[in-house]
Amino acid sequence: MNEQTNIAQATSTVPVLLTQAEAARIIKKSEKWMERDRWVGPTIPYVKLGRSVRYRVADLIDYINGNLRGAA
Repeated sequence: MNEQTNIAQATSTVPVLLTQAEAARIIKKSEKWMERDRWVGPTIPYVKLGRSVRYRVADLIDYINGNLRGAA
């Protein structure tokens, strides 16, 4: 395999990461709510990259599905 193939394979497994603002917009919460959630004990897992906080799209989908109510 050449180097380009190895890079393509490696990047295909990297999850999509969103900023706090992007994640908050998706779940219709404020950024302050997202911060408070992390302080209290996170209901949505997050990734720390240095000082940056990022959220995986898959975790946001799990959070939404976990809060589903009503008839199935």
